[in-house]
Amino acid sequence: MVFNEFLIGKRERMVWVAETAWATGGTIASGEIVGLNCTVEPDWSRGWQEKLTAGADDRNVQGRVVGPKQLPYTMNFVPVNWVWLKYLMTVVDSGTTPKIHTFTQRNAILSYKMEWDKRHTTPHVLTVVGNAVKSATVNFAKASGEGTEGWITVALSCVGQDVTQGSTVTTVSAGNITKDGYQYRSVKWVIGGTEIKEVNNGEINIDNGIDEADSRYCNTTYDELLGEPIPKTFRITGRFNVNIKDKTFFDYWDAGTVVAGTNTLLFDKDGTGDDQLLITFGAFYVLGAVASTNLEGVTNVDVVWACDAFTSVVARDDIATY
Repeated sequence: MVFNEFLIGKRERMVWVAETAWATGGTIASGEIVGLNCTVEPDWSRGWQEKLTAGADDRNVQGRVVGPKQLPYTMNFVPVNWVWLKYLMTVVDSGTTPKIHTFTQRNAILSYKMEWDKRHTTPHVLTVVGNAVKSATVNFAKASGEGTEGWITVALSCVGQDVTQGSTVTTVSAGNITKDGYQYRSVKWVIGGTEIKEVNNGEINIDNGIDEADSRYCNTTYDELLGEPIPKTFRITGRFNVNIKDKTFFDYWDAGTVVAGTNTLLFDKDGTGDDQLLITFGAFYVLGAVASTNLEGVTNVDVVWACDAFTSVVARDDIATY
């Protein structure tokens, strides 16, 4: 008896590489696997345009023609390094041991090519060009036991320009991922110069202000495809859930002013300082921090915050060039 081989997500692989220009260049063989436990959730469409009447005496749609090709998707993964930040911010590499990677805001984004391999006896390989990261969210939550819940995860809201399909999986010279990912215990949050140890979970959001509708044009060259995405207002927001023991966070909220002192978020993989990302916030505001009543448990609060700009974003590791 011959059984059918089904596609399973466990065998999928996502590889990306920076393009040399929008939707141009980039060699997948020179790229790297996006991250551990990577998933892609596409919301792709062909934007069908209806022909409602062509002269027939009935109420049926008379036909359809493909319209704008729309390729938005969300990509989730466990980061093993901070290379992915270069698709939101520009980066300068320096240093020797460890290597130092300093990020600053981009006014023109960096795009990437991605190969999404659905491996099989005959693989289904999707190559997406002209990809842009619209926004990114880094999530973390304390683990309660075994499984996968203790990883720090990254969710990227992305859009591609075009996709082609094939059946050959590209060999990547860098090989598979060998490093461990970042875990919940890698986090250290400092607000107003004070480290907050009682963090249950949290997230930081970086939004490039990209709306693909801004880059849809009446143009025969682009045809059904998007033009180059246009970054607008750069926004930084987040939320940290904390078990509280006093009114400190209420005071930050009630003051209605910028939080004075040092405000940082650190992701430190091994405690050496040689494999980490340190975010130093500029003007930092607590937008919400009033706790609800918890009759049967510890009182906790979502500290909702916003930051006008980063003072610095610096990664340290053994990678020579981001």
